Amino acid sequence: MEKTQTYGFEMIQIEEIEEIRKRERAMLIDLRDERSYREGHITNARNYPLTYIEDWKRSIPERISLILYCEHGNQSLLAARKLKERKGKVYTVTGGYQAYISADMEIGTFQRQGKRD
Repeated sequence: MEKTQTYGFEMIQIEEIEEIRKRERAMLIDLRDERSYREGHITNARNYPLTYIEDWKRSIPERISLILYCEHGNQSLLAARKLKERKGKVYTVTGGYQAYISADMEIGTFQRQGKRD
């Protein structure tokens, strides 16, 4: 699969997340709001909402690679542009969380009280 590198970050497909996470010990970051994250997220993702990027980007060590995703992929592109000066690699997931759901991959959730499946 051909890689697309734009503006200092790389766009990846959902199938590549786990391989990159393991190979580079990359941190998987869900950029959506806390409510969306609690309703469902990619397994092993941490919630760092895009709204607070200026606060949290300083708290993550510079050399750690980051895999970013949002709902559809647009917000993660914005975040990647803000993080392009990092020493660690920055990846964005094409299609975001919706692509992950469409691929019927495993979903991590908090307690799903009141949610009907």
